[in-house]
Amino acid sequence: MLPKVPEGKMTRRLKLMTGLSTLAAASALTLSGCGGEGEGGGEAAEADTVVAAGEGEGESAGVSGEAEGGEGESEGEGATRSGDPATDNVAYVKLLGLVRGHLIAFIELYQSGERDMALTHVKHPESELYASLTPAFAARGMPGFADALTALSNTAEAGGEITDAYSAVIEAISAHTPNMTISEQLLAVSEIVRTAGDEFDIAVEDDGAITNLHEYQDAYGFLIASRDILSGLETTDMNAADAISLAHEQVELALALFAGLTEETTEGTPSTLYGAAARIEIAARGLS
Repeated sequence: MLPKVPEGKMTRRLKLMTGLSTLAAASALTLSGCGGEGEGGGEAAEADTVVAAGEGEGESAGVSGEAEGGEGESEGEGATRSGDPATDNVAYVKLLGLVRGHLIAFIELYQSGERDMALTHVKHPESELYASLTPAFAARGMPGFADALTALSNTAEAGGEITDAYSAVIEAISAHTPNMTISEQLLAVSEIVRTAGDEFDIAVEDDGAITNLHEYQDAYGFLIASRDILSGLETTDMNAADAISLAHEQVELALALFAGLTEETTEGTPSTLYGAAARIEIAARGLS
């Protein structure tokens, strides 16, 4: 059954989509230095079109996602504005980032004693999200990390010490990450952050009540995964370095909405996450 979206929340989404077009144009002017002095106007127009059209896709994915196995994993997590993960690095790294984000939520909850809640985030190889990566692994000549995921899941379900098993999965994800341009990596981050916005929007009502902790925790995990990806980026190009710095700032602003993973209310709104995703995307496209 598809989740029903309250009328008030749908109205808010329509307003948000309209507002992001204005945001994109304003942010593109601020970031004109990233793409070269003569490219500012073209980048602003392109980014305005991309964000206005793309937010509709992201919102739709977030609205129509059907929970998997009662755990709250939406189909929208597998959706992407880019291409086939088998051939498109942005789509592929986005999915890797979402797996990593789930595991971040898992380990923080597990280590804080919220083990039952944590287990809803540890992904089995049979999960929809991992399954969507399997064809990409085959196409890229990569073995995948099903065994490492299974070991982590089994250890967690047994209530064991999961540090080594968790580290093995994170190392495997890193080993499966391709070499990419800074622009591609920032585009992947923007998509992960946008998916965090979708999850946050599902989790939080208009009055700030958190009614779906699983999706709220997912949003947090995806943002931390985004920050981790950004922390691994290195460049000697000043424009690229500025774009990475801006992306870091936007992710930190989004993370400031989270006081904890078991909160009942928040003053945050999904517009902060969507705005961060839009600005990161504009910065990325300014480097293309």
